[in-house]
Amino acid sequence: MKRGSIPQYKILYETLRKHITGELYRAGDILPSESELRRTYALTQPTVRQALALLVNEGYIKKRQGKGSIVQQLPKGLGLLSIEGMLSNSNNNLLRWKTKILSGPQIEPWPKEMMFTPTTDEIESGAIKIERKRIIEDTVVFYETLYIPNINMPRFCSRKLENRSLYDILRKNYQIAVTKGEQKIWSVAADKKISELLQVKAGSPILRLERRIDTNRINFSIYSSFYANTGKYIMHGAF
Repeated sequence: MKRGSIPQYKILYETLRKHITGELYRAGDILPSESELRRTYALTQPTVRQALALLVNEGYIKKRQGKGSIVQQLPKGLGLLSIEGMLSNSNNNLLRWKTKILSGPQIEPWPKEMMFTPTTDEIESGAIKIERKRIIEDTVVFYETLYIPNINMPRFCSRKLENRSLYDILRKNYQIAVTKGEQKIWSVAADKKISELLQVKAGSPILRLERRIDTNRINFSIYSSFYANTGKYIMHGAF
């Protein structure tokens, strides 16, 4: 998407969001006033207010009369695994992984059996299925299958997802932001398929997770099923 085609309020929103997530502004800090933002970025007041309203809706800031826009505590990772694409090793150093897309994105019916049940609207609209692996230094960390409702997702199936953040694409191009989630976790023995995908011995203990990731859209959750090899790397997330 060319920059000129992006609404001005979205450009300001992404700039301020980057400043907050990058801790240029931390929890409790106050963002520049609306008039300061208007002058700094040469925008109209309605445009500035629209960008700030989006930050409020997604929980990054809170507006207080007489004080301005106060930065809130950043949303925590969804349980054991952060959606930001980070892992840590035994020395607790954060590592960036690579993503290999095995199939998709492609439109399919929803699976007949799922740990979390999609809503009627989601089921009636069909699902966009993605299969992928995450890799660090030639070690396959996990294999994941994702199901995304095929609701108002134009041209999504033509997007390139290799080594890109799915959640950044959803936020920037479809205004879909993660709000909360629920997950179920247990240990299983790797069967033949999973052992080949994760490059471990059949019968090896691995971690299985099933997640429903809720978003700011009504009746629009992302469903994730994956198998993780934690023998070398630690899943990193904050509670």
